[in-house]
Amino acid sequence: MIIEILVIGNEILIGKTQDTNSNWMAKRITKYGHRIHRITTIGDSLDEIARTVQEILERAPAMIITTGGLGPTFDDMTNEGVAKGLGRELVLDKHAYNMIEKAYKQAYEQGILKLEGMTKEREKMAYLPEGSIPLPNQRGTAPGVKIEEKGTSIFILPGVPAEMKKMFNNVIKPILKEEEGKFYQKGFILSGIGESQIAPYVTELEEKNPELWIKTHPRVGLAVEVEISVTCFDRPNCENLIDKVLKKLKQTVKNLGGIIKKEYD
Repeated sequence: MIIEILVIGNEILIGKTQDTNSNWMAKRITKYGHRIHRITTIGDSLDEIARTVQEILERAPAMIITTGGLGPTFDDMTNEGVAKGLGRELVLDKHAYNMIEKAYKQAYEQGILKLEGMTKEREKMAYLPEGSIPLPNQRGTAPGVKIEEKGTSIFILPGVPAEMKKMFNNVIKPILKEEEGKFYQKGFILSGIGESQIAPYVTELEEKNPELWIKTHPRVGLAVEVEISVTCFDRPNCENLIDKVLKKLKQTVKNLGGIIKKEYD
């Protein structure tokens, strides 16, 4: 499954807040054998959100996951931006309204908040793109959203990490596991030759095996790390392919006068 992540928030762009959400999701999406095609970060701009959603849909991923911009303040405009990008109306969703009302009632009764009941700002979070499904937020007040658009599933998640993680695990993780593949990674660390010397051979193997991702990482001194990874659903073929390419690369290193210092899975 090809997936794109859209991170929304001015606080990310100005460096006030670090985006840990996309990193956390990418690790888990990869773990279940799916591929992140692109991670995009944009600000809280209605037109930019709409335009970016349209651009991502043109690439036709199986899933889009957005984080951020679901709160009650004026600059929380993800739902409105997505609605505009999809050409849908922004409508008051009764189920979302009830979720929000219940969350604020509980927070008031627990003494977390001093203001009881719904306000205009709180009601704002219940306006969703027409035809969408609200997703319960067990760690906060703003519901998430699920939308189906031309074969792509769009999930709009909160930006607060604890809220995002809980919603991801409850809603998206089961989908990923249902179509689970497997991510394989093997590699080795070499010394005695530079990264540029082995680069032509890596390029040649990648061209012959486009399903593999082969990456070299320079380390301290002349040490170089070679990493090979692949996502697939056929374990024997995957491992056999990686082992075959690894064998060729290790022989190349030896032929060039290098030394294999360490291997890892």
